[in-house]
Amino acid sequence: MKKQEEIFFPLIDKERNIYECSELYSQNRKEVSEYYTNLINPDYPDDKLDFTANCLTGVNSKKTIKINDNVVSFIDEPDKTNKEWERLNTQFMNYHKSLSVYTMVNSMPLINYIALKSKVGLVKNKTVVDVGGGTGHTQCSFFQNPETIEYYLVDPNLRLMHDQFIRMFPKLTYLKMGHILAYAEKLPFVNDFADIVLSLAAVDHYKDYDLFIKDSWRILKKGGMLFVSSHLDTPPPKEDQTKIKNKLFSFSFFERLSRYIYYKKYKVGSDYHTFHFKDTSLLEESIVKAGFKIEETHVFKKNFYIIAYK
Repeated sequence: MKKQEEIFFPLIDKERNIYECSELYSQNRKEVSEYYTNLINPDYPDDKLDFTANCLTGVNSKKTIKINDNVVSFIDEPDKTNKEWERLNTQFMNYHKSLSVYTMVNSMPLINYIALKSKVGLVKNKTVVDVGGGTGHTQCSFFQNPETIEYYLVDPNLRLMHDQFIRMFPKLTYLKMGHILAYAEKLPFVNDFADIVLSLAAVDHYKDYDLFIKDSWRILKKGGMLFVSSHLDTPPPKEDQTKIKNKLFSFSFFERLSRYIYYKKYKVGSDYHTFHFKDTSLLEESIVKAGFKIEETHVFKKNFYIIAYK
């Protein structure tokens, strides 16, 4: 990542429209040499990894794990065994590439509410593994004391940081993160590594949430926290005719029309989720079955979070 002043100086006089494709920035990543001893190859979990400049190599398996620009990739090629997940993931990446300021502004109240209501956003001095964390903006948009957090971003896709998050959270330009490409079902960390495993608006994109929860148990320390939050698929409330007319004859109509055209242009799908949760029961059953003790389940406005401990 560039120096802070080099990032912000060109943005001073660059107007940012609400619908405009983002400029993308590389995350400020930790040197892999600083943390590779905490990594495993999920396909060879007992094999020790050796570090070189551009890869990790299994001592016994000789399996090579590529490192590019301090991104460790445990994904050799797309998983062709699950074509439907690949299709949905491709559609989701179209959404990511076209993320607009509209999306960020409207998502922040939810992020802030979850962080503060659950108090998880207030933690300090914790090792956090953010599974399906995308760009890694959670490091600063969710956590209120990010400089105290040892943060690891895990996602199957290499998703760079959007400029709107850089503008809003300048700490993202100098706080470092571990950046790892891996699937949620095969977390590449040693046992008893993390204080918190975090899943924000991601569990409904996984291939198998049961396997994710089981592997979260493995990598969490005793007393460690599993925090899962996402949305529920419930029908929208019926709107009366007055509200509909007010929307049609207002500036919000043009806003909605602009958003519709924008999404069509960039081939953003209306549904790119693997799972559709009507309530939290299936997740809670899986969490308890894995050995966790659920401390709190909070359902609100078509959203939820679950806090559970090992």
